[in-house]
Amino acid sequence: MSSKVVKISLSIIIFFLLMMYIIWGPEAGKKQLELDSTKNEVINEVQQTKEYVNKTSDWLESEGRNPEIAYFNPPEDSSKNKDPKTDVLKYFIAGLLTNDIDIFLSSFYPETISKDLFQSNITDKVKVAEGIMERISRNGQITDVQYVVKKGAFNTETNKISVILIFKDEKKAKVTLDIIPVKDSHEKDEKSVYVINTSAWKIIEQIENSTN
Repeated sequence: MSSKVVKISLSIIIFFLLMMYIIWGPEAGKKQLELDSTKNEVINEVQQTKEYVNKTSDWLESEGRNPEIAYFNPPEDSSKNKDPKTDVLKYFIAGLLTNDIDIFLSSFYPETISKDLFQSNITDKVKVAEGIMERISRNGQITDVQYVVKKGAFNTETNKISVILIFKDEKKAKVTLDIIPVKDSHEKDEKSVYVINTSAWKIIEQIENSTN
């Protein structure tokens, strides 16, 4: 076999390996989100935060301070290995599973979800949020969630989560969530919390295009 043929063969192999990576590489390593444990974990975290805020407010009032202008800094979660990029997905899904509007909305970047709510002509924004949640969950039909934090070229980190939602009627929807880090300005060393920056209407579009 001539060296020219060998070079051509190697070029073809490298090309196909590269194409396989581009197509499958960023999606490799999908994980399954345990729905019951996720729901319970988020509910417990929310409850602990509420209890902390209430206790702190009572203490401030007893000291003659104004809780309205106080800065609440809840104790850091005991789990040091939590992935903040995964946390945002947990809150998003837990909000849908529990039909809790506050939890659901808290998973979004405030400006993004505010724009979404005001795109509707319905004046009652709670009803708008309920409608959004119903369409994303397809009326509470989510039975399984798979996800992967997508990788870029050469396995670099990205701020995109690829999510597969599986429903009771066995239909599947693939959704890509863009997430962004936000940090509390009061704390210099505070770790970033990630929130969804993808429009809820775009999420609905992705789901309905997949399931209709």
